[in-house]
Amino acid sequence: MNKKHFIPTILGAVIHLLCANIPLLAQTGTAEIAFLSDIHLQDVYADLGSNAFKGVFNPKTGRFATIRTMKSQLNSTRLFNENYFAFISALEDLKKKEIQIVVLPGDFTDDGQPMNVLALKEILDQYATDSGMRFFLTTGNHDPVKPFGGIAGKSDFLGVDGSEQAIAGSTDFFTASSVAISDQINYWGYPEITKALGDYGFFPSQKDLFWSHPFEELDYENYTFERAQDSSQLEKRVYPVGNSGLFLPDASYVVEPIEGIWLLALDGNVYTHSGGESKESWKGSSVGFNQASIFKKHQLDWIKKVADEAEKLGKTLISFSHYPLVEFHDGASDAMKSLFGPRKFQLERVPSAETSKLYADAGMRLHFAGHMHINDTGLYENQPDNTMYNIQVPSLAAFPPAYKTVKIDHQTQFEIETTTLTEVDHMNEFFDLYRMEHRWLLENQIPDIWDSTILASKDYFEYTRNHLLELTELRFIPSDWPENLVVLLKALNNNELNQWSKMTEKDGNLFLEDKLKELKTSSSSKTKSHKIIEDFYLLKNGDEIGKRLIPQERITFYEQLLSSVSRKTYAQDANLNSDLVQFFRIFEMLFESLPSDHFRIDLKKNTIERID
Repeated sequence: MNKKHFIPTILGAVIHLLCANIPLLAQTGTAEIAFLSDIHLQDVYADLGSNAFKGVFNPKTGRFATIRTMKSQLNSTRLFNENYFAFISALEDLKKKEIQIVVLPGDFTDDGQPMNVLALKEILDQYATDSGMRFFLTTGNHDPVKPFGGIAGKSDFLGVDGSEQAIAGSTDFFTASSVAISDQINYWGYPEITKALGDYGFFPSQKDLFWSHPFEELDYENYTFERAQDSSQLEKRVYPVGNSGLFLPDASYVVEPIEGIWLLALDGNVYTHSGGESKESWKGSSVGFNQASIFKKHQLDWIKKVADEAEKLGKTLISFSHYPLVEFHDGASDAMKSLFGPRKFQLERVPSAETSKLYADAGMRLHFAGHMHINDTGLYENQPDNTMYNIQVPSLAAFPPAYKTVKIDHQTQFEIETTTLTEVDHMNEFFDLYRMEHRWLLENQIPDIWDSTILASKDYFEYTRNHLLELTELRFIPSDWPENLVVLLKALNNNELNQWSKMTEKDGNLFLEDKLKELKTSSSSKTKSHKIIEDFYLLKNGDEIGKRLIPQERITFYEQLLSSVSRKTYAQDANLNSDLVQFFRIFEMLFESLPSDHFRIDLKKNTIERID
């Protein structure tokens, strides 16, 4: 752990004492809450307690770095290393803004390992002490991976010579002979994680006005901290797993940290049991509320009680979970399933309309979620008085690296703003080590070597964008996209696309078939000029943030092209023409999205409006 960032000072202690009893409100009297999601914190200078591997020596710091390879980062939907510094940068930003209530909606560590949970605890403890911040956490599919922990390992740490180094909690976890053994890489479960981070929402605090959980009576009038503390023990917060006779913890809670504000933290994790007797017999899921609504039905009854009580008492209710509650592709998910396949683009994680209805009917109106590493605003509307907004908080470990803040002006009025991270101190601290890795890959003639130009990134925002570009090329296109569609999108120029957009269905298909034959018999099909695919991911992942990065001439081109394509018809039978029409219909839905950067929601008027 990089201790130099977290050395307490006498001045910090004095400031904390002075601020301890100041209400957690902005100077204007408006409550403001920050949401930092999918931090995926890994301790980049961890003490592994292993004689076989201390880490790779970093001459820049004189310390042993416990980091993952760049190769593994560029094949993952997230960074593993630099996001450590991004988290610190975000907290420093909140400190300057004097925002003191901070919510972490799950996946706050890499995989719930001891070294990473304890590193997170040290950071949170420091900012709580020095700046008076209050943190409220909920679980994610990465923490805990298994409800009661287990043996684990990673094979992609950066080794001393630039190759990969495996680390595991047991000698028989990997077959390789050069495995370093460390219990710091194992999975922690609910008991260990909630105990270590117990000061941050999982259990009641004397600082809170109210705290409760799903397995006790919701009694606001007679609330006492002592009674809440007694009932909050994890063994009292369990639910039965079907008819198996087994029970699992549910770390959900509702808390009132500020007068009039209720934060509803939903533990949406779902686990299945294989029938074995060991704790290793549990398997987690990343699907979210499509499954939680079935396997955790008790939550829906409790949510309804919380929502009703909040309304009766005049409290502002804001829910958060790791998992989204509303479709998050601007209405394009069904079309994406049709074109790409139901299990591509992680589409199994999209909440169904039926799932959204269950939670909206229970009284949820404004929900903050993570999990997808995207920026988005989703809206479920069954009736005018039954509307639910889902705010997708981006990950600090992926593009766009950003967090959200919400200002509560009134019980039903919210101003939501997205802050992107650009300058991050220590962002390039490991770049020389990655260059060593790249040399090793070249010398050993490893195929599909990553593009080293990512190390020329001028700031963290550009770094995460370059990460997305390389990830698209190395993983997304090969795994998710129809090959012929990729060939066409890479090769067709603007004039050819405009020409095709005005053709009949039959002529359009013949045109594309001829073009495809020509491309497959020439070297031009190997071009990497795929701006349309890059722009697609900027929109899908970044929404308005990504759209701002598309040059105006391409924006103008898309507006004209999409207008023409919207008038095209296509056959239900799959062919090149129908695939291309479907793609641009999806593109258009992402292109014309709800406000997601800076906007205002009025739940009473049921309106959402962009703030320029």
